[in-house]
Amino acid sequence: MKHIDEMLRKIFAENKIAGMAVAITDKNKIVYSRGFGVDSVMRSDAGAMPDSLYRIASITKLITGMSIMRLKEKGVLELDRPIKEYLPWLELKDEKATNVLTLRHLLSHTAGLPAEYTPEGAREESTLEQSLKDGLPTLNLHALPGDGAYLYSNWGIRLASRVAEVCAANKPFSKIAHELIIDPLNMTSTTFDLRTAATYPLSLPHVENEKGELIVYHHINENAARLAAGGLYSNTTDLCKLLRLILNDGISDSGNRIISSQSLAQMKERHSASYGLTMVVRDWNDRIIYGHNGSAPPYATCVATEPECGYGVVILMNTERNELRFKIPEMIFEQLIK
Repeated sequence: MKHIDEMLRKIFAENKIAGMAVAITDKNKIVYSRGFGVDSVMRSDAGAMPDSLYRIASITKLITGMSIMRLKEKGVLELDRPIKEYLPWLELKDEKATNVLTLRHLLSHTAGLPAEYTPEGAREESTLEQSLKDGLPTLNLHALPGDGAYLYSNWGIRLASRVAEVCAANKPFSKIAHELIIDPLNMTSTTFDLRTAATYPLSLPHVENEKGELIVYHHINENAARLAAGGLYSNTTDLCKLLRLILNDGISDSGNRIISSQSLAQMKERHSASYGLTMVVRDWNDRIIYGHNGSAPPYATCVATEPECGYGVVILMNTERNELRFKIPEMIFEQLIK
């Protein structure tokens, strides 16, 4: 790992980043873990630690998708059943779209729904359904569900999470995700709750001031109606457990099957050029990288697995450097397969 460490030090030195955590795991354990910079420029003793929590943004979607696939395995929902049968109140501008929309469309971002980013909102998860009832009928669809048009939409993931809640006896989605994926994987530091995250070492968000200096951005957005789309806080240690689950085809570190190999295969199956079911599927050097990236400005994150070499990479940054989210894992995989 010497060359990788030198490469990461060089990348960090050449880019204005307050703090960055990087971890590499094989199928069994973490083989590299390091923090670069600081968790807060306001504290000289707050050097970036691998175990510090970051807002992981849309990496959350991997856990959302796995949770829904687990509910499918339990037989309480189906991917190709119309959403209208689960949520009779569903109303889109296009009646045909309303009647044919399915979970498969939502999880693959082929529903035709527009993009969505509303980082501020209520703190109560109970607001999810009403936010959907208020927002969905106002949206202009870019295509009909199933037309094959990919458009990344948090609206779709939010709607999918409400279906999950209804099919799980109206249990809040955060509890569903904990019970089905987070807790069984022993991801003990991972949480949807900012108040809980604040009790751990937390890497604070950083932006540049008018002088080009990195400063702490003294606000972290909250909107409980979109937790499933990007609301988790986690660290490299916990996220490596998630990557080992993918690398080991659904088996956890403790040897328990958390999700079926069939469900993971469905998540990896392309529904567009670079996306499966809440899974980024990206071609790279005649290989395929599976994972997800995240952006909750100014946090920038990525998890990636390359099954041929058998490694996974976690990149967490507290400064918005989105281009590095993809560049760093690819550079690491290049070193690992030499």
